[in-house]
Amino acid sequence: MSWMVDPRRCGSQSNRPIDRPIFLLGTQGGGLTLLSRMLRRHSAVICGGGGSRYWTSADEIQNIYGAILPAELTGLRYKAPPHPEFPVPRSWTYAVGELLPQYRKRAADATPELEQALRQIIQFSAARHAVRGQSYRFLDKSQTTSVRVGLFNQLLKESNPRFVLVPRDPYVSVFRAASGKAADMRRLSENMPWERRVDVCAEHYANSMLATFEDCDRDGIELHVIQFERLLEQPRESLQSVCEFVGLEYCDSLLPGPADQLPLGSRFLDRWYPLRPGVNDRYDSIIDDVSIEAVNRQCGTLTTRLGYDLRELSDGRPSRAA
Repeated sequence: MSWMVDPRRCGSQSNRPIDRPIFLLGTQGGGLTLLSRMLRRHSAVICGGGGSRYWTSADEIQNIYGAILPAELTGLRYKAPPHPEFPVPRSWTYAVGELLPQYRKRAADATPELEQALRQIIQFSAARHAVRGQSYRFLDKSQTTSVRVGLFNQLLKESNPRFVLVPRDPYVSVFRAASGKAADMRRLSENMPWERRVDVCAEHYANSMLATFEDCDRDGIELHVIQFERLLEQPRESLQSVCEFVGLEYCDSLLPGPADQLPLGSRFLDRWYPLRPGVNDRYDSIIDDVSIEAVNRQCGTLTTRLGYDLRELSDGRPSRAA
């Protein structure tokens, strides 16, 4: 485990230059895994857990290297700030109002020490997973980066980082997470009322997206937004647009296909082929007024900025049981 304690022990390749690292932004359960896997099938793309030969590996440095990263670059499983209501690990609570100030990081929070730590982890990942003698592109989908875009952009400014936001319909996302698809909401369901869980998830979703837009608007950061639903409905066109933005050569082999075999040991086997463009349908028919009201109140005009239609309360749709 010496390499985990001191990444410099990984070998002489640890000082390889960093070129346009790619960060996928969004919330847990929002489609980041699918897009990450598509991009990581490209021979040049690596992440913290593997290269193109293991394109389903772990791809969140906040968890892979959370034990050795500074708290400002992790915080879901490791070095997480304590809170009496929201225990660790977190997936849909770190951006709620009470916790957001401890996770939210902007360009002004950048320090030479944080820059060194982040660059060291990326270069260490390259030394382990990139093809020797060839250029590489680092990719990560740590969701906490969504509230730290300004910080990450500043730390890697010389490397020209690329940021891609992948939203999923806010009504579906909030209802789905509060219903227990989010692990922390599932654990809290015994003691936290349904209405409170919905409100927490709506606040988390809104704060995550708003933080990303705030940093990009303030610091002039280029941001590519691709809806999860569009990625499912128009995978070729969507992936082409992402590849063009991040500077990767597109080819059809990046897309899920019937002949693909997921690498041995892969998790989340359903997050590949076949694509499921109707994945939201089962939630659309049961979303309750509590969820619609919470999203409308917390997200406001953010919903339409993300490209989704506002929903109205329906008297005929009963509230979900707790």
